[in-house]
Amino acid sequence: MVQNGGFEDFVSCPVKMSNLNKDAEHWSAPTLGTTDYFNECSRTKLGVPMNFKGKQDPYEGAAYAGLYLFAPRDYREYIQVPLTETLEKGSRYRLTLFISLSEKSDGAVMDMGAVFSEKPLSVHTKRELSQSELLSASTQTTHIKQFPVTGYYQDKQDWMELSFDMVAKGFENHLILGNFKSNAGTSYLDTQNPSKNEEGYAYYYLDDISLTYLGPEYKTDEVYVLDHVNFNFDRFDLQPKAEQSLKDVYKYLEKHPNLKVAISGHTDDLGSDKYNDILSRERAGSVAQYLIDLGLDKNRITSRGYGDSKPLDTTRTDEARRKNRRVEFVMTKFEDENP
Repeated sequence: MVQNGGFEDFVSCPVKMSNLNKDAEHWSAPTLGTTDYFNECSRTKLGVPMNFKGKQDPYEGAAYAGLYLFAPRDYREYIQVPLTETLEKGSRYRLTLFISLSEKSDGAVMDMGAVFSEKPLSVHTKRELSQSELLSASTQTTHIKQFPVTGYYQDKQDWMELSFDMVAKGFENHLILGNFKSNAGTSYLDTQNPSKNEEGYAYYYLDDISLTYLGPEYKTDEVYVLDHVNFNFDRFDLQPKAEQSLKDVYKYLEKHPNLKVAISGHTDDLGSDKYNDILSRERAGSVAQYLIDLGLDKNRITSRGYGDSKPLDTTRTDEARRKNRRVEFVMTKFEDENP
């Protein structure tokens, strides 16, 4: 979901430093910090593997980006990119990237973070993008999320993989990466002059940035309306868009064998009570059978119809009736009856 995550697509072969905005397709710098772009097509100090910060082969392909995660006077550089689509509220995603410390860095950090925004950021600063700075931005942003660490990012030969999982708010259209902490708040290891008090530099290469959809995040004992499982009038057959929603439910149950699921079918207020009871049972049954066909153990699923007794919208409009023709589900912990 990250456009040009490997930095392979470019507008121009890099010839000048501070060139990410102009040369790399889709990528830009959200602040006055001057992020760099490296490509093996370059015959300048922005080449690959040799460049002005040392030597580094790409993690894959022929290009990567470079930026300061630590520098004197809180100078910072960031990169941002539009996503291929807006993230779905309540769904889980995994952000992964690879970094390598440049050979000419004075030290290493263990602070790398990410922020998602509704619109592109454009902040007139060369310093760190703090949480307060983001709150005052002209677009909605998430809180800063740090990548988990096991130590300093100090490998100058190989690429280090960073990753975290997150649940989307539903407005995220852009990704911003960098160190969002000040020098005082950053864990910095000076590998060149550890006895001196002077602030050094930590410059990193970035490559192969990806964001992967993992599916919805479900809570136990909470009622969910299945996405896209709104039935046509007087029908109980599943529409094509419903299949992905049900596959998400199945995958989640597959990963959590201690859970079972209860399916409930519902109708609108048109038709007799007896007919609606039958129709709602058919709707719940069609969803249950689809999950069973995918591979879910039938002992982990129950289905029931409620007719029109539990409407979501009581107004007598076509839109309200469409909402009420639905299927809901609740996940609960599966207790073994013969422990």
